[in-house]
Amino acid sequence: MLTKNSHMNPVYGKEEIESVYNYVNSGGWIMEHDKTRELESLICDYTGAKYAHMVTSATTGLLCASMIANIKPGEKFAVSAYTQAATCNGAILMGGVPVIVDVDPFNYCINFDKIPTDCRVIFVSAINGRYPKDVEEKIKSLRESGKIVIEDSAQALGSKTVNDVHCGTMGDMGIFSFGAPKIITTGQGGCIVTNDENISKQIHAIKNFGRTVKVGEVYNVMGLNFKFTDLQASFGVPQMKKLPFIVQHKKQLFKWYRKHLKKVVDFIPTDLEHQTPTYPEILVSKRDNLVEELRAEGIGCRAVYDSLCNQPFHRKYRTPTPIADELASRGLHLPGQFNLREEDVKKIASVVKNHAA
Repeated sequence: MLTKNSHMNPVYGKEEIESVYNYVNSGGWIMEHDKTRELESLICDYTGAKYAHMVTSATTGLLCASMIANIKPGEKFAVSAYTQAATCNGAILMGGVPVIVDVDPFNYCINFDKIPTDCRVIFVSAINGRYPKDVEEKIKSLRESGKIVIEDSAQALGSKTVNDVHCGTMGDMGIFSFGAPKIITTGQGGCIVTNDENISKQIHAIKNFGRTVKVGEVYNVMGLNFKFTDLQASFGVPQMKKLPFIVQHKKQLFKWYRKHLKKVVDFIPTDLEHQTPTYPEILVSKRDNLVEELRAEGIGCRAVYDSLCNQPFHRKYRTPTPIADELASRGLHLPGQFNLREEDVKKIASVVKNHAA
């Protein structure tokens, strides 16, 4: 159903309601326990990652990854200009200095060729599940040269490379988001995945106050409380089981937008064979005027991220990012909740067409 918040609405049904009801009535612990382990197992099965750790949010997951990377005060690290602030804020909190790298003009991912060689830690964002075709080679090359690669895959659950490798599983760590507007949701929440057993042990310790023993209060490393809850996991398990269906409908939704807005607006290149768009993205002139026109019709939408260099807090790290700046001036997320119908897309498209006329 189309609403003024259709760019953000979580979608759930009786399966999630019954799962939460049954869990609460089972006398479960509520806090992180067996149901969380079940959700983590489903994520590993789906993505192919060896280890998965649920955390309170993708933001705290990125902070945890920054702690494991051991970013030092004053140390430079690389991050894409086109990403959410959370990608770099954990590393900044640790004293790191972001080198904001402009994006590739075709896929709007970090331009790998412009990553400074003196950055030891690289944050790579798969915005809307999008990566360059040769991303596996790019990440492998970085890691073989001694770099630590952290994949911000908050918007990339359900997206793969051209070789069917799931986003988030190529770097040292990958972080998914389960916030309300994502592919699936637990309200808030995130997950760190890795294929490295030692890193997995570090994640487990850091999210548990620094505990490294199964019984007792022994803190051998710096840690915080990033633990998930079984109450959230009882909602997330049926969401995760619906993911294959959600992925297919998200792709169909994008096809409807392409069909009804053909030759009206520009679309950011999207490979629907491998990519699952969290948000349908378009590029349009007078974007802010279109936002007002859509909202006047009760249709929710949202401008894409501005370049990090233009954010008030991050301006002190400014570097030239002309491609990200151009994207930010024209980019718009249209409604993308997975239960929208083609009739809803037609209504949205009619407003966009009138704007473009």
